[in-house]
Amino acid sequence: MTEEDYDFVFDTNTKGAFFVAQEVGKRMLGRAKGSAPGTFTGGRIVNIASMAGLRVLGQIGVYCMSKAAVIHMTRAMALEWGRFGINVNAICPGYIDTEINHHHWQTEQGKKLIDMLPRKRVGQPQDLDTTLLMLVANESHFINGAVIQADDGFAV
Repeated sequence: MTEEDYDFVFDTNTKGAFFVAQEVGKRMLGRAKGSAPGTFTGGRIVNIASMAGLRVLGQIGVYCMSKAAVIHMTRAMALEWGRFGINVNAICPGYIDTEINHHHWQTEQGKKLIDMLPRKRVGQPQDLDTTLLMLVANESHFINGAVIQADDGFAV
């Protein structure tokens, strides 16, 4: 791992998530502070971390560290912004088949990894939809600072 590689991973996974959430949070805070009585305030921020932020995996330690930082960032923002009605939560997906990693699941190493999973499968992006919809629903006003594993049992 070079310093440039390290910076790339943290810039993408942690710094990027932080500044996007901060910009959205600023707008939500501004709306909360200047609102008329009865006006909707608050909001929902859902960060995408990873089960690798909860469990160290070999050969991708820096990735795991960057996603663990997203988890702690989520909790810090939930603590700081909750009083303004802003809920900040995180989803920790397991292995999801995306265009970036699709080819990997066909390799010998990818197949071995799949065989280690409880249900011998990787998820699809739409497998995260229900978790996301739950966290952004109006009814989720009491869910703040949650870190939800959506990993098909991998971390069990």
